[in-house]
Amino acid sequence: MKRLVIVVLNYLNYQDTMECVDSILNMQYSISGIVIVDNGSNNKSFERLRKRYIMEKQVYVIAGKKNKGYAKGNNLGIDYARKKLKAEFVLIVNNDTVFIDKQYIKNLLNRYEPGVGVIGSRILLKNGNEQMPLMFYLGMKDSLMRYMNMFSLKYGSDFGFPASQGNPQMVLHGCALLFTPDFFKYYKGFYKRTFLYEEEAILYLMCKCKNLKQIYAPEAEIYHKEDQSSMMSFQNDGIIQRKYAFQSEKYILLWILKYKISRVK
Repeated sequence: MKRLVIVVLNYLNYQDTMECVDSILNMQYSISGIVIVDNGSNNKSFERLRKRYIMEKQVYVIAGKKNKGYAKGNNLGIDYARKKLKAEFVLIVNNDTVFIDKQYIKNLLNRYEPGVGVIGSRILLKNGNEQMPLMFYLGMKDSLMRYMNMFSLKYGSDFGFPASQGNPQMVLHGCALLFTPDFFKYYKGFYKRTFLYEEEAILYLMCKCKNLKQIYAPEAEIYHKEDQSSMMSFQNDGIIQRKYAFQSEKYILLWILKYKISRVK
């Protein structure tokens, strides 16, 4: 039996977190634990979640001292899962997801083979449609032009440089990602310097640097309410979204450079 732990990151939105965790428990699939990470919420989320699951032996509720963002918050859960619960596989899911497929974990694990770093799944939205794949232009020129455009917007202008001239890459959605033992041979989790947005693109490049494959498993389905936590935390404000995306874009540039160097070796 593979030791798999699920990590759910909570920020403010403890109601959705409870629905997500309850749906995991209802699957009755044998896992090694569920780690809920409260990411510095100021609305007593940690206390409410701890009280709700105090009698569930396989649910562990931990808390960060402040909101460290998506990557660092999830990494806190990954670290706990790996060190305390001895997880081989770690499944990261957004707290606004609901497990609707009782074979979901089995279907993901069936896709694992040596050389696979991350496995993603089919994501269904409330309107019944499938969430479209993430497409990123990850050439050096495109990323640099995108960064310059964001830089200009930050200061009230708009360079409007073309930033989609290369070949787009399909990238797995961050709302449900299974990290494998192959991934953990090289990395401890997400790249820690981003706060929010574009972690998926960086993760794709991290895998490329180590010749790890990312696999999409459409037979595994999960429901995603989409953007619930960001709505609660900053009301999906466009200015704030651009701020975080701008911060992340420079790290995409960094990982593109790392990938190019890795090809030279």
